[in-house]
Amino acid sequence: MEIIEKIQLITDEPDEKRLMSIVRTCADLVTRFCLDLTFCGEDQMKLEFIQSKRKEIQEKIKEMGMKAHYAMDLYEQHLEIEYKKQSNGLPFNIPLIPDDTSIFKVELIRFPDSEEGYNEVDHVECALTNAQKASEEFIVWTIFYSELEDMEQELRDQTGIDRKNESAETISSVNGSGEEMRIGKNNETGLPVNGTIFSSKHHQIFKKEASYELFWYLQMEYTLDDNSPVAKYSYIYHFLAYEQLITARSQSKYMEFIKDTFGITMSKILPENDKFNDDIHPLLSRLKSNYEKRSKKELN
Repeated sequence: MEIIEKIQLITDEPDEKRLMSIVRTCADLVTRFCLDLTFCGEDQMKLEFIQSKRKEIQEKIKEMGMKAHYAMDLYEQHLEIEYKKQSNGLPFNIPLIPDDTSIFKVELIRFPDSEEGYNEVDHVECALTNAQKASEEFIVWTIFYSELEDMEQELRDQTGIDRKNESAETISSVNGSGEEMRIGKNNETGLPVNGTIFSSKHHQIFKKEASYELFWYLQMEYTLDDNSPVAKYSYIYHFLAYEQLITARSQSKYMEFIKDTFGITMSKILPENDKFNDDIHPLLSRLKSNYEKRSKKELN
């Protein structure tokens, strides 16, 4: 099945321009991977290389899924602000909802219809763009995972390598403390049906999966220093360290994680300062409290 057909099979939401952007990105990922695959030599080595990449992409899908979830939630929060403005008779900026309410098809309309007061980028527009981008990235990695599955099956068909009961067996990995984690059989998207992927790489930074998920929530909700990302991720690090949610001596691993995940190079974790103590720490504490309340509500 062609990449574009796979995308259309799981969603018909993206417009033509966005659809082709996703197709090109996926095709580029596949091309680069196939090039690397040609240097693996024997079929068994190629098979192991594909399997290793699949596990890596499973983790990427988990991260992108969380990112898309929080981006959508943040967009909804920004919309609430505008609806309150509307109800109070203030200038507002809300979506012009089409018949299909896909996040990719939302169009924003500003009232009153005037350019005055709208010289800077609107907070709803930023949140919407972020949600669309995160959703697009999730689709990209999901389709790439499907392509890897097809490559593996094609290789098995060509070589006669028996898949045995591999798909029904649990996948085990060992975390940084030496404890084994079990991941259940995967669904068609590559996401675990039960359990979560919390790799040994993350365990070297975050003490537990809840800490890892809190990090994602904070980095999405804490937007005050988005224009100063090194400061932003330094403050988040100090907050998690204060809450004892991050492992000791993890600064280098944390900076590597930030670079790999967000493309932001940190030469060091910036030291705590008055801004952090007076403003940022209380802000992050409130966000943590909101996260815990929401998590408790979802459990109930």
